[in-house]
Amino acid sequence: MKKKVLFYCQHVLGMGHFIRSIEIVRGLKDFDVCFLNGGEIVPGFEFPPSVEVVNLPPLKSDAEFREIRSVDSFQSLNQIKAARTKKILSEYERFEPDALIIELFPFGRRKFAFELIPLLARIRLSGGKTKVVCSLRDILVSKRDQARHEDQVCNIVNRYFDLLLIHSDPKFQRLDETFSRVKDLNLDIRYTGFVARGSPQETTDQDEESLVENAETPLILASIGGGRVGVELLESAVNASSIIEATLPHHLLIFTGPYLPEDQFLKLQRMVRSKPNITLRRYTTQFLPYMKRARLSISMAGYNTCMNILVTGTRALLLPFTGNQNEEQTIRAEKLEALGVATMVRPEELRPELLAEKMAHGLKAKRVSTDLEMLGVEKTAAFLAEIFQKGDKAQSVAEQRVPRCEKTKSGLIELQLRPLLEKMGEQKKEIDLFLRDDDVDDDEETLRRLFDVTLAHGVPLNLEIIPGGLTDSGIKLLDHHKHLHPGLFELNQHGWRHLNHEKEGRKCEFGVSRNFDQQWEDISRGKTLLEKVFGDKFYPVFTPPWDRCTEETFKVLDRLGFQVFSKDKGDRPVTGFGFKEISTTLDLYRWKGRPSMKSPDEIVEKLASQMSEIGTIGILLHHKVMDDEAFAFLDVLLGALRKYAPVRFHTFESLVKSTRPEPQDARIQ
Repeated sequence: MKKKVLFYCQHVLGMGHFIRSIEIVRGLKDFDVCFLNGGEIVPGFEFPPSVEVVNLPPLKSDAEFREIRSVDSFQSLNQIKAARTKKILSEYERFEPDALIIELFPFGRRKFAFELIPLLARIRLSGGKTKVVCSLRDILVSKRDQARHEDQVCNIVNRYFDLLLIHSDPKFQRLDETFSRVKDLNLDIRYTGFVARGSPQETTDQDEESLVENAETPLILASIGGGRVGVELLESAVNASSIIEATLPHHLLIFTGPYLPEDQFLKLQRMVRSKPNITLRRYTTQFLPYMKRARLSISMAGYNTCMNILVTGTRALLLPFTGNQNEEQTIRAEKLEALGVATMVRPEELRPELLAEKMAHGLKAKRVSTDLEMLGVEKTAAFLAEIFQKGDKAQSVAEQRVPRCEKTKSGLIELQLRPLLEKMGEQKKEIDLFLRDDDVDDDEETLRRLFDVTLAHGVPLNLEIIPGGLTDSGIKLLDHHKHLHPGLFELNQHGWRHLNHEKEGRKCEFGVSRNFDQQWEDISRGKTLLEKVFGDKFYPVFTPPWDRCTEETFKVLDRLGFQVFSKDKGDRPVTGFGFKEISTTLDLYRWKGRPSMKSPDEIVEKLASQMSEIGTIGILLHHKVMDDEAFAFLDVLLGALRKYAPVRFHTFESLVKSTRPEPQDARIQ
């Protein structure tokens, strides 16, 4: 039986990532492949017939790569994000892949963490056989926050990935030239060589056959990939062609790319209308045969076009894309120029007379060959087969690090909750629910596992941070997740140092033995520290350690401008202050003696009861004491609740903005 490969690709501006990914997929002949296409459909493009293609609701980028945008004007960006995340997870569950290949992420496509991290978390939690592979091009784009970016990449790669395939020849470009922390990546790293099409197909579009039949007339091929950037190069090439046409007869064949705006295409049409030696086309599926027959190529310096140049030996003029300070194409063009394969065109050299000189020189130059490794497709397939062979002897990342708990039966939990949830759906009654995790201070595996569970279901998590105990590694972990998933993590304050100041009775950090000034000093110090460390990522919610405090505490919180106070819900609501009380109603644990998790049946029974009686339900978590059974139970519970529309998950901030009244008739259970 063939192994199954799920391949995720997201192209946002041009077609380069898409075309390279398809070439890889085309070479995976010994595998069953499902291709997740996250970008716009390329007009006229034919997928390999053996590949199952799933087109996600498309997203694209602006020309400067600053933001992602919706292609569908009838849906908001948030609606499309939610639909894509749900679709990706459902395709993973349906296809049950032996391997997941993700193109570029997490080295790029950071804005798509919203849909990829939940998938990666789900794979890790499943404890299954799916290997996770990153497919990476030769050169990475530097970031304004490069050190932080590389730290995030290492965190994600080391937690979720099994194999990194770099589609480059290390003699030409090594990963450490654009990513300084290669030594910190704890996985197998392989260089495949460059991904390029094999021998060019000897077929061309019939109506253009005459363009290449006459070998006496040199063919110049001008292109700009997908067409969203680079039209100025085509305009200059048209004008430069007119300058040299009398002395160097040639035919200029232009491919604008399918995404060139219509007004720009019409302008080019007007420019070439009276020029019989110039042909203008949008797109062809037979680009490589034209490249082979061309005497000169004029293009941007994208990966795929440069691979076509290397395969065919065609002389080339390369104008690197430099939008948003992107140096990727500049690096590639400079290295190809150093090999004598291409000549760079700088923006100031786009004046027609200067470009004409370069075109004339290029037409007279001979083809150049190199010894660069070009079997990236074949080697990718071989490395993939190798990781499966190793998989018979060794477990995947998920299997190694996450013990599978079989004690929790998902069907039973859903069976208990389904009748109530379906009834509420029919009555159009909504349930507001939030998760609160206490005692956050350090980077702990139990905290990361909790993150995996909530991320896998797209459920927000309110994190109660102990300011006086917060470590540097804890800060990094929290900042990393809040940065990637701003709507799924909320950072709040949990006391000051979580110390007991009571000499007798129950433990309390802000109890009767401490006056207003003493409490003010500690709480304000904690708030100031969290604001300094996290800035506007911190939301002013206060939870007292051990869920206990005094009236003096409320006065301090009111003076300091806290928006929410949260503890375990009691008989008497806290009112009369500027903050809102939003307290938990259900604790997964008992705390007499050693902490012990309540039985799943007891938790679900009480949850069902609260759904009927309470407007807002708060589930209290303590990652420090959670074990395999607790994580497995929470995973199943969130999965069951997520299936029903009446359940709405919240952060404290979103609850504050909610206008529905908060019933105060239930105590912690």
